[in-house]
Amino acid sequence: MNEREQMLTSVLNCRRVDLYVDRKELNPVQQKQYRQMLDRRAQGEPLQYIIGHCEFLNTKLFVNKHVLIPRPETELLVEMAVEKARMMPNRPVRILDLGTGSGNIAIALAKRVHDCHVVSVDISREAIMVATENARKNFVADKTTFVWCDMFRFLSIDEELGRKFDMIISNPPYIKAGDIDNLPNDVQREPHIALNGGQDGLMFYREILKRAHHFLREEGCILFEIGEDQAQDITQIFEQYPYFRNTFVFRDYADRDRFMCSQLSALSAVVN
Repeated sequence: MNEREQMLTSVLNCRRVDLYVDRKELNPVQQKQYRQMLDRRAQGEPLQYIIGHCEFLNTKLFVNKHVLIPRPETELLVEMAVEKARMMPNRPVRILDLGTGSGNIAIALAKRVHDCHVVSVDISREAIMVATENARKNFVADKTTFVWCDMFRFLSIDEELGRKFDMIISNPPYIKAGDIDNLPNDVQREPHIALNGGQDGLMFYREILKRAHHFLREEGCILFEIGEDQAQDITQIFEQYPYFRNTFVFRDYADRDRFMCSQLSALSAVVN
């Protein structure tokens, strides 16, 4: 659907085909709502915020200005994670989702991995509220736990509890701080806290990898979404730690480096 069709199906609460077959006229209230949507879009507001939802892996998610809008390429990250989770021997599979935003990754995993539990962390209270509601509406509230906490504080505190995960997954902020002002207008309307990866865009990868081995079970894995020009730099970060092996880079739909996966060595307990 094009943008106008998406707005109209939202206003009329109908399918795209209904716009052209047995078409209904907008009543005055709907006309006003539609005009307001067009005005908001003309001012650069993302379409998903205007209509209030987006689709991610055939799942409808509520989104607003407090959460990053899920991207299609992140669906590939989830598909990789599902494949790995299904091969894991431990049940239930415990997954840690760092920087959950709308909860899209956690909810998609909970729907696709039969026996799992996902703990999701975000520094934004508003994002946690959105994610919690999305999990409820998608009937996976019992398979997800959303934690309002800075991820680095969580990794420092939770380490003391000795809880281990089979997988860590994250699509962290990875835009260089100096590049944010050059992003398209609609992207700049998304929360900067979900975009800003520090001076070189690598801050979150460094901080997560400093602590990740404490949270993974032996043979557990970590999966990242990355910026298209960051694979070499993040590989070098991985190489600073002897705990990880089999580090791979995967490409997105546009054949760009977009994801990384690595496995915690079974010998990690020795070097720990």
